[in-house]
Amino acid sequence: MAPKRKYDDSYIKFGFIAIETNHETRPQCVICSTVLSNDALKPAKLERHLKTVHPKLSDRPPAFFMGKSENLKKMKLGTSGSRFELNEKVLSASFKIAQLIAKSKKPHTIGEKLLKPCLLNAVEEVLGEEAKNKIQEIPLSNNTVKARIDKISFDIEEQLLVKIKNSPFYALQCDESTDVSQCCQLLVFVRFLDDDNTIKEELLLLQELVTTSKGSDVMKIINEYFEKHDIMWEKLAGFCTDGAPAMLGSRSGLATLVKEKNCSALTTHCVIHRQALASKTLPEELIYTLKQSVKMVNAIKSSALNTRIFKKICLDLDSEYETLLFHTEVRWLSKGNMLARLFSLKEEVTVFLTEKKMIDLLKCVCDHKFEMHLAYLVDIFEHLNKLNLQLQGSGNHKLEGAANIFIFEDKLRAFICKINLWISKVEMNNYSTFQTLKSIVDNEKYADFVPEVHQNVLHHLHKLKDEFNRYFPEYNGYETKGVRSMIRNPFIVKVDEVDDDIQEDLIELQNDRNCKDTFESSMNIEEFWCKKAITYPKLRKIALRYLVMFSTTYMCEQGFSALLYIKNKQRNRLDATKDMRVALSNITPRISLLVKEMQAQKSH
Repeated sequence: MAPKRKYDDSYIKFGFIAIETNHETRPQCVICSTVLSNDALKPAKLERHLKTVHPKLSDRPPAFFMGKSENLKKMKLGTSGSRFELNEKVLSASFKIAQLIAKSKKPHTIGEKLLKPCLLNAVEEVLGEEAKNKIQEIPLSNNTVKARIDKISFDIEEQLLVKIKNSPFYALQCDESTDVSQCCQLLVFVRFLDDDNTIKEELLLLQELVTTSKGSDVMKIINEYFEKHDIMWEKLAGFCTDGAPAMLGSRSGLATLVKEKNCSALTTHCVIHRQALASKTLPEELIYTLKQSVKMVNAIKSSALNTRIFKKICLDLDSEYETLLFHTEVRWLSKGNMLARLFSLKEEVTVFLTEKKMIDLLKCVCDHKFEMHLAYLVDIFEHLNKLNLQLQGSGNHKLEGAANIFIFEDKLRAFICKINLWISKVEMNNYSTFQTLKSIVDNEKYADFVPEVHQNVLHHLHKLKDEFNRYFPEYNGYETKGVRSMIRNPFIVKVDEVDDDIQEDLIELQNDRNCKDTFESSMNIEEFWCKKAITYPKLRKIALRYLVMFSTTYMCEQGFSALLYIKNKQRNRLDATKDMRVALSNITPRISLLVKEMQAQKSH
């Protein structure tokens, strides 16, 4: 074993003092605080450090280094000689960068492969070598970023569970889908009243279904999670799913199993899925038009050569667009977008089909009746797409913070009333609602086909109305009585329309001038019941039970899109649970607390 070297006071001329670490004496640089090994206690090695790392200071007198050593002694130093304050900041920066990586849904390796080199180059260029050395200490390796994301995810989940338990009610939306590695993933989102008296939505659970995806399998996972974290089923106000038999089956569906846990919970079928199902109804002539339109698009888009040829035609004709859009059945807006693009490029499509001698499709696109039906489909699906966007909750910025069941009820009731208006207008040969069709109907060369198209349009509108009434029977009446009316506007509902035990509280609220003025000053019902009506706990509790409910599974659809981006072909073995929580959560992680619980380490 090599003998331990001792420090000599003359070594200060090289900028080094002695520090005791692990019962041995080591040299510490008074400039950069670097601690070398005991073996480095040689004048030649100390001088080499000074001239290599700090060449501009190599000619300074010992008095200069003595002054630096006094400043160093005043700093808070650990046994390694590093600054605790700097390390804590470095660790905090590591957490924040890892959070940004998760939010951007990027691979964990991007930290050491791209972000850190960029930081080092930029800091060295702008702030100099010393600042670069500080940035160098930020740990951003693949394993480190993964560990940081895991800790942030755990902290977010911990905060979320506390918020759910403190909320008087919570609601769930649930859906399952298969990811890129053929794993069936279950997504569960929760809606609850936060501590600041606002209703929030967060990812509660993402877990793989190992075998089947029956309602019992889903229920087992959710129930085990609830038991593990002591979440009470009694507080569940509503449960929203898609229309799959595993979810809404009357015997073993998930909704039925949830009812067994809490019979008062309201189970609902996603309004967007119902709207999409109701929109599928089309008369035979319009179905033919839609199918032929899809064939035209596929004939061009399914071949790379045809796509290039069609793009060249569009460029030669100075068209607004250069390509058609595919129709994808599972994408809600796809049909309308595809038809609108096809109609706007019908002249270019005609040229392409003529060049390629696709006679059957060319006959369709040149047929006046087909063109009129296509124009009507463009218009009607534009209206349907507009409704779909209005029902997307968190995806609709206009409904941010107010995506409750009453908002969606109003949108659907309004759409059913619009259909009645369209029917009455079309019966009088007024096509002002369908501008694309109107531009064709007003053209004399289409006059012979107007009567037949007129009948097909009316037939479709009547079928559309019947389908919406069938899928949304609760919106046929003008207004719901009782509790729902009270939640919508507590100041105009009649007292005898609500239960006896809340009638007196309702009278007090109706005579509270301050609350009435606040309600009438354009405050939405969520803000009113969450923040203003706190002094009326009975009424507020009833209102919150409805306001926290989900009407759609749109957040699950968004979640699956994020999962597809995070767990892609290149990362198909990734357990994306922690990344998904950090990427989708709006809860701020307590990074300062996480930093204090850890021991700062140098970059690796």
